[in-house]
Amino acid sequence: MKGLFLALLSCCASVVHATGIHDGHEDEPDDVFSEQQVVPLTPTYLNGVIVDGAWNGNWFVSLRGGLSAFVGSPVGCGDLFDRASGLVNMSFGKWFTPYVGGRIACQGFKFKDCELRSRTFQSVHADFLYNVSAHYCGDNDELPRWNVSPYLGCGIIHNAHHGKKPFAVSCGVIAGYRVSKRLHVNAELGVTTTLRDFDGKGNGGKFGDNLLQASAGLSYSLGKVGWKRPVDAMPYIYQNDFLVNYVNLLREQNINLKRQHNTDEEALREMKKILEIEGLLGKYDIMPHSTQAKTYPKNDYSGLNSLRARLRNRDWNGDVENYMPVLADDYSNGADSGHNAVYANNGQYDLESIAHTVYGKDYIGAPIFFFYEPNSTNLMEKAQMINIDKIAQVVTRYNLNVLAVGAADSQTGSEGKNRTLSIQRAGVIKSLLVSKGVGADAVKEYAVGGVNAYTPFTANRQACVMLFNK
Repeated sequence: MKGLFLALLSCCASVVHATGIHDGHEDEPDDVFSEQQVVPLTPTYLNGVIVDGAWNGNWFVSLRGGLSAFVGSPVGCGDLFDRASGLVNMSFGKWFTPYVGGRIACQGFKFKDCELRSRTFQSVHADFLYNVSAHYCGDNDELPRWNVSPYLGCGIIHNAHHGKKPFAVSCGVIAGYRVSKRLHVNAELGVTTTLRDFDGKGNGGKFGDNLLQASAGLSYSLGKVGWKRPVDAMPYIYQNDFLVNYVNLLREQNINLKRQHNTDEEALREMKKILEIEGLLGKYDIMPHSTQAKTYPKNDYSGLNSLRARLRNRDWNGDVENYMPVLADDYSNGADSGHNAVYANNGQYDLESIAHTVYGKDYIGAPIFFFYEPNSTNLMEKAQMINIDKIAQVVTRYNLNVLAVGAADSQTGSEGKNRTLSIQRAGVIKSLLVSKGVGADAVKEYAVGGVNAYTPFTANRQACVMLFNK
């Protein structure tokens, strides 16, 4: 017995050590996964990368008026101011980035050729714009307040009088001020250079005729205005990877804990069976009370040990009226014969006295109760069949005897019905054990009729199984 007890203590120590609990604290996750790493991220932007939302923003249209002066080859008569005439300039364009833009410009009105004769002209050219002011605007999301934008382009120019449409190159600079979110005031100085015979005189194979322009006016922005800086996604990608790994670690730890918990529970159940067989369960209760799913009366037999001592010492006064009625081998009311039976007086009965009556000795371990549905021989929970399996294994392994004591609830049903029901419930236990391989001669039945020995009263709808050494 001492060797068995020491083995049980060793098993308990191994189970506690395997759960990974030290000083009341579970092992903490790896320090790599610290809560300090999971913090809100402040957005950071990609350096020098700005977008305007595809093609739906930062378009502009401009209208300006001013003067143009013709300087050709040959130079002709009159000075620069003699050749100045009015000018109208219209343009439509878009800023693709804060630095780079493009436009299509149309201009025309009149110019004075080398003979100071007024001629009409029209010019169309596409220009590349570069805003040098954007380099000094920092990370502003809006268009700059001031801008200076040189441009360079090419197109055609048309002299209506001579019907000529030569190729032309344009260049210049635009200066502007943003009055509001969309409205700008700007001025432009530019020159358009074309072939020398544009005014009808000169060599058509060389460039030399020039139109100088100076104009001022308004520009209006269309669609969305301003720029968006893309957020740097890498910090979020890194944190997402960290969180995924952390969740996987927690999931793995949870699976391991469940697996260990199931192993510990199985070890505790096996140790409980051994203690039941050895009659030590009451002294070494290893099952935590929190694991009990249902609470039924638990007989600790306090006070009955003295009665047991009196029976052993033959000091019992023999008062069967107030303790236990006489036994009957056969009884009526529809009950089958061949069963030991006792009719409990005042709804009370004593398992230890029944054990001595049937087998003349103490039972080993703790009684095991099976509970039934009202007015039925059906077990209240099918899970109790696990107890049948384990009892059958222990009985056959250790060559034990079994006593099944059936009872009924005295608060429901008639007296005769309860007597019959208590016999049937004891018989159900015997049938189940025999079906699991227990010999029929190793199981005895006992019936006590209707009782009210336990609270709640539904706990009296039961059969009790006790084990005995042969």
